[in-house]
Amino acid sequence: MTRMARIAAMALPLFVGVARAQDVAGDAAGDRRPQATAPAQRAQMEQRLRQGLWRIAKERVGLTDAQMTKLTEVNHRFDALRRTLNQDERTQRQTLRTEILAKDAANQDRIASAMDRLLQLQRQRLDIVAEEQKEFATFMTPLQRAEYAALQEQLRRRVDELRRARADSGAVPRRRGMGRPGLR
Repeated sequence: MTRMARIAAMALPLFVGVARAQDVAGDAAGDRRPQATAPAQRAQMEQRLRQGLWRIAKERVGLTDAQMTKLTEVNHRFDALRRTLNQDERTQRQTLRTEILAKDAANQDRIASAMDRLLQLQRQRLDIVAEEQKEFATFMTPLQRAEYAALQEQLRRRVDELRRARADSGAVPRRRGMGRPGLR
């Protein structure tokens, strides 16, 4: 398997979240571009990426089939929590975006509430990571957990690079939140 194919295979959990976030952000911004892949094609692609991720995690982290089965179960459960959290975060960011665009007519209470909720969501995200690590510790060695975390971080960086390259190539307009940090 080529290096790019391996990276793509590892990208599944992040890619799915990024793609969903871009779809929602595009809809919220009034972007009506046709979807690049139909739901059936996306599901097929996700399945291929999962299989590639399975092989790479087994290979690089040294997980057994039993460990991989548990890892899949834990990832599935925590991915569902992260998806819910990401949806809530997108909603709060859209609220902020709307209020900021309203300038002097902005509803200060809505802004304060959205900001407070974003902080709560950040805390929840950390709690999810901590709980996930506790579960990993029940079937992975500390070294395996560290290697898996490094693999995930490498994957996150690569996905970010690919997104930037894609945006820089003009394929997808960059959504920068009106130049203000944290409003993407």
